[in-house]
Amino acid sequence: MVNNIFTHTVLISQSVTERLAHKVDCRRITEGDELEISYALDVIQNGDYNCSSNDDVRNNAQNCELFLKNFNYNRFTISKEEIDFPIAFSLLVHKDAVQIEILLRAIYRPHNVYCIHIDRKSNSSLHDAITAVTKCLPNVFIASKLEDVIYASYSRLQADINCMHDLLNYTDVKWKYLINLPAQEYPLKTNLEMVKILKLFNGTNSIESVYDTTTHYRVNETYKVNPKTLKVENTKQRKPPPPHNMTVGKGSAYGAFSRRFVEFSLNDERAQDLLKWTEDTYSPDETFWATLAINKHLGTPGIQYNALGFPDRRLWITTSTTWQSPGPGVNCHGRYVRDICVFGLGDLQKLVSEKEFFANKFYHDYQPYALKCMEEWIFNRSATSNNLSTDLFYYRRALNFT
Repeated sequence: MVNNIFTHTVLISQSVTERLAHKVDCRRITEGDELEISYALDVIQNGDYNCSSNDDVRNNAQNCELFLKNFNYNRFTISKEEIDFPIAFSLLVHKDAVQIEILLRAIYRPHNVYCIHIDRKSNSSLHDAITAVTKCLPNVFIASKLEDVIYASYSRLQADINCMHDLLNYTDVKWKYLINLPAQEYPLKTNLEMVKILKLFNGTNSIESVYDTTTHYRVNETYKVNPKTLKVENTKQRKPPPPHNMTVGKGSAYGAFSRRFVEFSLNDERAQDLLKWTEDTYSPDETFWATLAINKHLGTPGIQYNALGFPDRRLWITTSTTWQSPGPGVNCHGRYVRDICVFGLGDLQKLVSEKEFFANKFYHDYQPYALKCMEEWIFNRSATSNNLSTDLFYYRRALNFT
């Protein structure tokens, strides 16, 4: 249901190249201009940049009309193609309303639907800020059941499951695909580009799923949360094999899931047996979707297999991540956190040419112009998206189309 509070108009010509980060030239930064990157780093180092807080987000959303206008929630023309192909988003946030609001405004469209899961143990300023934002956006809501999310525990997967249940029960939008995201990701494709690609996928999922014996320690023994440290610990107790003769897969916690796949995951008895089995494993969010995908005998909807009978890795187009690895060469111009690159200004030139939907990850308060320039880049692409030609050759090839 599209609320009539929104008006969608084509940006006038000067807005097509609108600069959102006024102190630096983002176009030059995304083109890899080293002098402009160096200048932007100097601006940041000199403290000439103020980062917002949870309270700022809450205060900004007190006046919905100004909030929607000032933060560009209703600036773009939406094509009939997009309206006919709504997408559901499951968003996870645990500490920073600023970060999730930056992501939300980039992916927001009034015909889509958005569920936000807030870590239940987060401070009240986060809950208050997100609540204020959802009051301004009729198709954005907070999950009906919140979890105390602990890293690598079952609660992380349960948070997504909760939003998925809510999104399936949301009757105003008959969404085609569901994409789950952490707050630290940011789009590399416009909504229209994602629609065109997902239409090409035609029910096929984008799920990372491999058979990796080096991660079997995660499921061969049981794990539990230490209530004092709130960390997952190995009990050293042997765990029985998974149900229904399943092989355990390993993959990302995030993906682009068809509606049929989500319904299967939440309703199929074998899928629910697997979900129960993962409760005392390590990082079940990285095994549940992958295991449903890798076991061909389950008949999981929307899985394309390669000649060896494994899910085709070429279809993993959801997230671009730079992992820390040994060897020469600079792969990350930001810094690493848990072996994942937090992108900096020097990474943008590569990112804007990637094929994936989203980049993981950014911190709004680390090299803040990196995220600000990505925001300017996707803003201007979205403003002209009806005039952009989406190159689908890469995705056709991944789907074995000729």
